[in-house]
Amino acid sequence: MEEISYLTKRDTILLEKAIKEIKRLPNVYGILQIGSSTYSKNYRDIDLIVFFDKILPPPKISEINKKYGKYGFYIEGNYIKDCKIDRGVKIFIKFLSNLKTKRILYGKYPYYNLRISINKIDVAYNIRYHYNFALCTQDYGNILSVSMNTMLIYKNIFPQNKKETLKLFKKTYPKLAKFLPNNAEFYLRNTNKSNFKNLHKFFQESLVFFSK
Repeated sequence: MEEISYLTKRDTILLEKAIKEIKRLPNVYGILQIGSSTYSKNYRDIDLIVFFDKILPPPKISEINKKYGKYGFYIEGNYIKDCKIDRGVKIFIKFLSNLKTKRILYGKYPYYNLRISINKIDVAYNIRYHYNFALCTQDYGNILSVSMNTMLIYKNIFPQNKKETLKLFKKTYPKLAKFLPNNAEFYLRNTNKSNFKNLHKFFQESLVFFSK
């Protein structure tokens, strides 16, 4: 594993332990670190993506995610050929491929030199999926920034953090940005069950725009 210079000593130790556990799982192709912990000492969490060469990640990955989640880790499993079987994942893969600060912690990154084209329906599918996921799980987390990033990726714009996402979205989609709450920056990290309804109009208009 390459040196992780931005992590605290505690998180470095935890990361090493998590990677050892993940490597014991069957069919692990690679482990990728993304997000603020790759470029800032002021990171809020540690995001890991585990690539598998089988279509369904083993159930054990959710147990590892839960075990380290209390320490600020988020560990997600993906199939290395997801872009061929899942329409919504294409946008995520395009985002990953253009992310400047990702770190390969083990194995390989499966999408080097992969060309992915997306259309408006891909964007609409992705936005609707995240909206419905938030409603069902009540996990509102990053839904606003993820959805804005989806729309920016359609324009081949790849922000590196949430504040940049909001700034570039307002510039790129001014007609949609007017449906954001006045204090939109607050919702980037503080969307919850009680205030999620204030984003409904924004998501509705975004879906109408990308469904035409």
